[in-house]
Amino acid sequence: MTVLALVCSGLASAQNWTSPTVVANGNGIAVSTNGTGTAAVMFGALSAVVETGGTWGAPVVLSTLGPYGSGSGNLAVAPNGDVLAVWAYRTSNTYPPDAAQAAFFTGGHWGNPITISNNVYANVYSFGVPSIGFDGASRATLVWEEITNPSPMTCALKAITGTAASGFGPAQTISNSGACFGWSRIAVNQFGRAEVMEGAAGILSAAVVAIGRETSGIWDAPVTVGASGVYRQRQPQVGLGNDGTAVAVWLVNGNVRYAVKSNGVWSAAAALPGVAGTAGGAAGVAVDGNGNAVAMFEQVAIAPGNYATYRPAGGSWQTKVPLSSDVQIVATPAGTFVAGGTTVSTRPAGSSRWSTTTFANPAIVNAAPGQAIAVLGPQVSVSTEAIQ
Repeated sequence: MTVLALVCSGLASAQNWTSPTVVANGNGIAVSTNGTGTAAVMFGALSAVVETGGTWGAPVVLSTLGPYGSGSGNLAVAPNGDVLAVWAYRTSNTYPPDAAQAAFFTGGHWGNPITISNNVYANVYSFGVPSIGFDGASRATLVWEEITNPSPMTCALKAITGTAASGFGPAQTISNSGACFGWSRIAVNQFGRAEVMEGAAGILSAAVVAIGRETSGIWDAPVTVGASGVYRQRQPQVGLGNDGTAVAVWLVNGNVRYAVKSNGVWSAAAALPGVAGTAGGAAGVAVDGNGNAVAMFEQVAIAPGNYATYRPAGGSWQTKVPLSSDVQIVATPAGTFVAGGTTVSTRPAGSSRWSTTTFANPAIVNAAPGQAIAVLGPQVSVSTEAIQ
């Protein structure tokens, strides 16, 4: 591992990431930590390895997929140390429908796979992997796009909640527009509030739709945040603070747009300030517990590179800062932000400065109170740093 100390404006010396430790063989596709002793990595052909009590266990194959052998997945660690993994895979040599499954890790072992749906919408850009999140009570929420009619094809957005101890409850329809978007992302806060974004995957175009859930567990009616008819409007990302502030960013042709939900109301869509020339095909956002946000975006025409811009809760986006990281960005409730990539960048809670650590290979990251974690390839190598 090579550590670089950067001295340009807005950047500080590197944080104390541990030397990477190999925990499995394969390329990591997802990583999560609860910050207090449990972490998990999904890798390769849908296998997972879990750390409990500071010790990494043996890798486990979660799914051998279907006969067409193509799929993807995600996982998340709950505050109580349970782990939820989800995945989706092709069931034919065409795209829809795909199948989606999930499994809980609890009490030191993985449970049997649970079939979420055999009728998941997918396309050339997406396997239809359910989006997942845990609240502070270690209750999981999954959302996915379900095909409701094969021809002409229509879809609805479904949601289920549950825990490792009780399993999942019945599925709810939370959006029934009929449109098949191909992309959904969820953010869940400590108190059980949630925000889901629907949009187009890949380079397709669609409206950007938000569906919120109150702390009571009731889902709100869908709200169109980005009106349809915008060329290559796609890939919305969302972050949610414990104060209820949500921030969404998404791509349009050559630019990035955003909207903010405050006091239960979404602002009008607007261009993300600071994008000079042309934005590329990637953007991300994270929100801390107090509603402060960092948006990441790729700039390709003028001064190409990746940039971070910070927005204090209730305020305006500040001057962008160039980072040699990817646009994957995560946050802790206390206000630490971490961006992935070959260079991992950390903005500690209470600081306006970014520090950087450069690894030999690109890293995907996750963070929780107490710990940030990075998983690198081509082997599954894990590095951590202590954070707030």
